[in-house]
Amino acid sequence: MTLKEDYEKLKKQHKLPNYDDLDHEFELLYISRLEEIKFPLRFIRRRITDKLSWFCNMLQNILQPNPGSMISLEESKFFTDDDRKRIIILLKELMKIERQSLILEVNFNEKEDVEFINHIYSEWNKIKKETAYFSEVLKKGWKEETKKSIKEQYFG
Repeated sequence: MTLKEDYEKLKKQHKLPNYDDLDHEFELLYISRLEEIKFPLRFIRRRITDKLSWFCNMLQNILQPNPGSMISLEESKFFTDDDRKRIIILLKELMKIERQSLILEVNFNEKEDVEFINHIYSEWNKIKKETAYFSEVLKKGWKEETKKSIKEQYFG
């Protein structure tokens, strides 16, 4: 049985988001085709947490850049003090979610996995909007940095 089929059964038991919507946002199938998934809700929660953890690392590097990384040091300069406040708020929310997932790793509970998935899915557009904003700042920052570098080059 596939992950999607297992999930559809669980969706009928619990009020869960549409599988295809979750897959679109959190790429559930990249591993699930390899073998049967014994605990579909746990697997989906982990995939969600993987994506959120990636965002946490990105935001952490903006707030506290690695001094050994030119990229981190440069990117941290792209953000205003107001941006940094927004990052802190989002990072705290993401860490709260990530730590809830950690608790569920230790104490598996199907009902709590359902609540976790539903909560994240209901908050996802807000999280996505914030991370998209910060991603856009990074893109614009590098665009400006590239323009500066070209102007500062000496070809003489």
